[in-house]
Amino acid sequence: MTEIQLHDVALEPERTLGAPADDGPLRGRLTFGWDLLPADHASAPAAWHAHVRSTPDRDYRHLLLVCSFRPETPQAPGMFRHASLALSLSTPDPSARPVARLIDPGERTRPTAAGPGTGLSFTVSTGVVDLGVERQQPEPGPAREEWIVRGHGASQPDPQWEFRGLRRLPLVGDHPVAALVELVPGRPNTADVLVAAELEHRSRGIRRYRARLGPMVHGIPLNPREAGA
Repeated sequence: MTEIQLHDVALEPERTLGAPADDGPLRGRLTFGWDLLPADHASAPAAWHAHVRSTPDRDYRHLLLVCSFRPETPQAPGMFRHASLALSLSTPDPSARPVARLIDPGERTRPTAAGPGTGLSFTVSTGVVDLGVERQQPEPGPAREEWIVRGHGASQPDPQWEFRGLRRLPLVGDHPVAALVELVPGRPNTADVLVAAELEHRSRGIRRYRARLGPMVHGIPLNPREAGA
């Protein structure tokens, strides 16, 4: 087990045409935390342990990130529709970058029950389409899995995860993601984290926000001893 301390993130609004000029940062809606763990940490997926054992000549870190989405309040209105968390791995040499060899999750799903069916009936008379709704008898549909978190970019230096809310499952609560980072030897390795989010306001429509997460100056150090050497 690992304990992560979450910190409040101020989401900065994107300046778009028609956006209120006095629109300030959105606070109290997103918290973020991270932890740097050894590659063989017990919390890692079994496939990660197998990969690390199969490549003993390489150096890895288990980077755990947690985004926690909070419900809307009168002071901070809007419902999260979609968000993305982007990781940028680097060293001082742009030609030598660490990679997120494995990521978790690739996809995280939740079961959603299909609602009663709805059909359409229409007739055409003298060029006018009369479209009507024909409601079928309510029958419980089979549950299906829909993604709420989806990861991209395994074996790349710039992986990212998408988060989305579903009709009956809003985007709130803690959402942990992780990357098994293969380090570049002999250099300080760092990770920068960016988040983008879309919120839907009842009166202002869709608003977009961004923020840089983690340490603000140098990013998250992935091999602090070498970085400080």
